Amino acid sequence: MSSLLKRLEVKRKNEFEGESTAWINRDIVPLPPSRRTWGAWSFVGYWLLTGFNISGWSTASSLLGLGLNVWQAMISVVIGQLIVACAVVANGFVGAEWHVGFPVYNRFVWGLYGSFFPLLMRILLSIVWYGVQLVFGGMSVKVVIGAIWPSFYTLRNTLPESAGIETNDLIGILIFAALSFPLILVPPEHFRKPFLVGSIVITITTFSIFVWAVAKEGGSGPLLSRPSELSGVQPLTGGAKLGWAMAYGISSTIGGICAGILNQSDYTRFASYPRAQIVSQLVIVPVSSITIALFGVIVTSCAADFYPDEGLLWAPYDLLRAIQTHGGPGARAACFFAGCAFVLSQFGINIPGNAVSGGIDMSGLLPKYINIRRGAYITSIMGIAICPWKLLTGSSIFLTVLSSFAVFLGPLTGVMVSDYLFVRRKMLRLSHLYMPDTRSIYYFTYGVNFRAVISWAFGVWPLMPGFVSSVSARPTSVSNGWIHVYDLAWPLGFSISASVHVILSRAFPPVGLGMVDSDDVYGTFSEKNHSNEVTAATASETDLESVSKVISVAYS
Repeated sequence: MSSLLKRLEVKRKNEFEGESTAWINRDIVPLPPSRRTWGAWSFVGYWLLTGFNISGWSTASSLLGLGLNVWQAMISVVIGQLIVACAVVANGFVGAEWHVGFPVYNRFVWGLYGSFFPLLMRILLSIVWYGVQLVFGGMSVKVVIGAIWPSFYTLRNTLPESAGIETNDLIGILIFAALSFPLILVPPEHFRKPFLVGSIVITITTFSIFVWAVAKEGGSGPLLSRPSELSGVQPLTGGAKLGWAMAYGISSTIGGICAGILNQSDYTRFASYPRAQIVSQLVIVPVSSITIALFGVIVTSCAADFYPDEGLLWAPYDLLRAIQTHGGPGARAACFFAGCAFVLSQFGINIPGNAVSGGIDMSGLLPKYINIRRGAYITSIMGIAICPWKLLTGSSIFLTVLSSFAVFLGPLTGVMVSDYLFVRRKMLRLSHLYMPDTRSIYYFTYGVNFRAVISWAFGVWPLMPGFVSSVSARPTSVSNGWIHVYDLAWPLGFSISASVHVILSRAFPPVGLGMVDSDDVYGTFSEKNHSNEVTAATASETDLESVSKVISVAYS
């Protein structure tokens, strides 16, 4: 058994990296300059792929099921995405400035052992979201195959009803999964060119579909003027019900990306300079997400007039199939290329956003045996094993799933952001993040920071009655007040936990505030060939008097 475990240990790439241990390997050590390759335009390309995709396309459309009209839904999306942009940048400062990812980030927030709690939560979300996006990718593959062989759409179903999926859909998902496996081999530091290519292709495709639909319709379609007639949902005309529905829409919008907000440092740690993530993300996050949501609503509206017998085509793969069904050979060719573009966009969101993200987090859980690549493959296999198509049985259930994540992740993000920006004021001692004993200033009490635990609990508990009511299959006797609190899940949970954490940290200050290493232990700011294992154990115990020098070097 010992020889087998030895063979499974993560191997170092060169003699300078040091041996992998239970707390460090080359994928979770602070990145040296040579591995930090993402400039501002890399973040633009990443968010174009993340925003211009199938789930982003249908965001505002799903909100219509709440009784909102198109413009009320879009207002909710705009407000939600502006909050997302600010949260993404705020939670990305750690990665951009100290070049550590989510697993290490939480070691100074929750404690060296307490960090496993948010880490396991984020790994679970990576698996779930990988599966969900896998389904969207498989549906896009189905469009591509159907454009070549139209009979594929009517392929005889050989699966039982209990499977929750038909044969042709499953074939598309498995093909997409198989094509994804070799892409996982690409290291995150080499994502720049794929981001560029993918963002250009999907941007051109979505703009083309939008222009085609508006030109063919000669306007924005009937959904904007007669939403209730088409959606079958009675409109909310005003008052408190409308306000709370929009609040829920805002929270649901944030809920759709709250997992990405949580581990933003997994991406910003690859920033070639700290400012690369700030303006680019503040601009592109809301612009890309709002644009694709608006395109989705207007194109769906136009399609309702083109194909009245098809119902509301919320998803682009359903739209492309309708175009092919009612069009000629030219339509088939257009659907083929558009389908390929959406397949590419799903690779762009699912590989870095879920598989690699899950790999990074798993490498923090068991760094001695799991690196990014191994973790990404584990994430992808488990994402298939959970049968994700059963999570997507209807828009209302999907919204509930998104919002339920926000109940737990909003408070978690609030604790993280407040700890770094307001409690520690951006000062970290990197060597102590890899020291699993009482010598570390981040060991706290038995490896757990009680301030983070209490702060997170304070943010979660007010949301639980409404959460239980929303996910319960049976009617519950929860008052409207608790339901309305739940409608504010992410922003309310974030604010409460952040405030409580700052108060507790002021009342009971953690040890080592303001301390940093006296040396650049890991070659984080200047390339070094040090052994990780040795430097973590022999790091200086003195403070760096000139703290401002470290920050100025980081931003130079």
